[in-house]
Amino acid sequence: MKQKEGLPAGRQGYSLLEAVIYIAILSVVAVIVVESVFSLYRAYGRSRVDRRINLNGDYAIERIIREIREATSTDPASSSFGISPGILAAGGKTFSLAGANGPLQVAEQNGSVEAITSDVDVMSLYFYRQTSATAPSEIIKVEIILSAGEGSFTKTRSFYGSAVLRKKY
Repeated sequence: MKQKEGLPAGRQGYSLLEAVIYIAILSVVAVIVVESVFSLYRAYGRSRVDRRINLNGDYAIERIIREIREATSTDPASSSFGISPGILAAGGKTFSLAGANGPLQVAEQNGSVEAITSDVDVMSLYFYRQTSATAPSEIIKVEIILSAGEGSFTKTRSFYGSAVLRKKY
């Protein structure tokens, strides 16, 4: 039998032990790589849900607070304070939910309706009204609880804000 060039005498390839060790090392590396990819996928999914909730919550609170500060009065007869889902009628605009866990919306006096939140569920919406007997001040506090995501990526977060109505200090 002719011996191949470059191989030492009696050496024709890998032994069974060497092959098993190489396969074990490659298997460990493959498992680590797959786990890393899944970990990155989970982190990306959680960060997308966090970003979606934060953007919607921050925008909703900022918009409601801005409209409260521009309003000179509230309409207690058309508003629902201290219950969820709350309704706030202030300055010719009405803030409410469009259905159960629906988007937060604002209705103008002219009848146009605009959704303030999207891609999230509004779990609860509270408005609280505080007035002073000694001064003409009126403060509106807002609490919104938003939820987004599916399965293991579900997240719920609360947002709070308060504002004093215009000329009601």
